Amino acid sequence: MILVADSGSTKCDWMYMGITKTPRIIESMGFNPFFHKKEFIAKEIKKTFKDHTLSKFTHVYYYGAGCASEAHKDTVRQALSEVFTDAVIHVTHDLDGAAIATCGNKEGIACILGTGSNACYWGGKSLVPQIPTFGLGFILGDEGSGMHMGKLLLKAYFYNDMPINIRLFFESCHESKDQIVDKVYGKAGNTYMASYAKFIGDNINFKYIESIVLASFREFFSTHILKYSKHKTVPVNFVGSIAFIYEKQLRMVAKEFKVNIGTIIKQPIQSLYAYHLAHPAQPIQQAK
Repeated sequence: MILVADSGSTKCDWMYMGITKTPRIIESMGFNPFFHKKEFIAKEIKKTFKDHTLSKFTHVYYYGAGCASEAHKDTVRQALSEVFTDAVIHVTHDLDGAAIATCGNKEGIACILGTGSNACYWGGKSLVPQIPTFGLGFILGDEGSGMHMGKLLLKAYFYNDMPINIRLFFESCHESKDQIVDKVYGKAGNTYMASYAKFIGDNINFKYIESIVLASFREFFSTHILKYSKHKTVPVNFVGSIAFIYEKQLRMVAKEFKVNIGTIIKQPIQSLYAYHLAHPAQPIQQAK
């Protein structure tokens, strides 16, 4: 039996065939080898699958945030091997998953817009390296993500750039400035800032709040999409909660840049599972 996982920094979706022969999805916290050691990852996965017979899984296909380098892939691979001792383990970057789920066997640009962000060019069978890195993470990059939008919102708050009505409402339902700063610079600063995407979503009808979303997407397009020479001739596809929730604003920005959006899906797990059911002996593509 195969088990397919798609993990971002906030949550991980796991899919397999249930007892009734229908696919089942379970959810765990997200893992990122930049922040999590193999011991922690293994411990949390064991909790998630504590009521399962682990020996039934013969192949585990894991697509994960932060799994670009061999060292980071190996961190996750060792953790999975400790849990699924009888399975063949495959680990690669979540960009491969986004590309397979949205592009299939056709050329296109695949993007992730969730807690973090990323983009790649898919040649139909594997990633085509055109930019020498798969994202720079939340300190230097993650433009267009929930983290980035939260960051822009907090900057506007601290720099007194918010309209007074929004500022007062923000203060009424959030922590003090000192508490915010402590969490931003804490262990999970990226996911904490991304949590402010809920405030943005709840108040998207305010033009000022919508302008934050548009500004974040514009930065993503100018920093990433426009770097690909074929960005106007191939579809640009998206996976992730931010792309799904803010589809209207995403399409507005794409129109500004004369970019053709193809597929937008919230969770790629079902497409990935279907792919591996159809190609049971085919290993997942490896991001270079």
